[in-house]
Amino acid sequence: KYFLISTCKTRIAVAFLLFSVSKSWSQNDLKNWNTAQLNLSFTKKMDLRLSHLRAYNVTDNYTSDFNQSSAHLSYDLTKKIDITAGYTFGGSSSLTDGGSRISGKLGYKIKLADAINWSNAIQAEIHSKSETRYHYRIIWNTRLSPKKRLDFLNLAPSVSYSLFYNIGGNPIQYYDSKTGNPAVRQTPDGFHRGRLMINLNSKITKHTSLSLYYMMQREFNLLTSEYRRMNITKPATGKIVRAFDNYNVIGLTLQHDINLYSKKE
Repeated sequence: KYFLISTCKTRIAVAFLLFSVSKSWSQNDLKNWNTAQLNLSFTKKMDLRLSHLRAYNVTDNYTSDFNQSSAHLSYDLTKKIDITAGYTFGGSSSLTDGGSRISGKLGYKIKLADAINWSNAIQAEIHSKSETRYHYRIIWNTRLSPKKRLDFLNLAPSVSYSLFYNIGGNPIQYYDSKTGNPAVRQTPDGFHRGRLMINLNSKITKHTSLSLYYMMQREFNLLTSEYRRMNITKPATGKIVRAFDNYNVIGLTLQHDINLYSKKE
């Protein structure tokens, strides 16, 4: 009964947020990402996370955007340091994060004033050839969350930011800004994407939790030289090449945890 009531409240909240964000950021696409996730704990230090994501474009009549399945194995080296290796496979109807990739991540977490958990991570990715905008990515992520859950709905709020550095992909023809003549043809390597996420995680049962989050993606040319930029204009036609992919996401993640070891371990 409690689960049904919580789910109903969550659906109402999602509908309200979808409407509000759609009105506030109508110049950018609004998307809805829904994820089912299973966490398997083999030991106190080793976990396997299996997940499947279904993404929809709300702005475009709620059409299917892409599907994505992944498996990530993590291990705690110490209480503060962990490593993760993963594989992600995606099927895309657009250029939104399609294709497959393998990744490795090194994370570090500390406590601030014994009240806030602060985690940072560096992730490296290798993408398949179907991803034409880049072949490699390096991602820095930082996240803040309270040490203890709130009494209200057993919530654990958090805020995080990710900065992406792209390497490789299909090259771009760059032009001299004064003459308009072709200058150099190369890949737009550099800091080109940022993601801000605000998340509310509610512990429904001992092993099941539900997260409602808002994510804002913005692309840019941060500390990027003239001939490594994206979103450039072709002089002869005025066409924008490698346009910025800006959008907002309202998402839900349902997670279930299973311990496969005895507590005595």
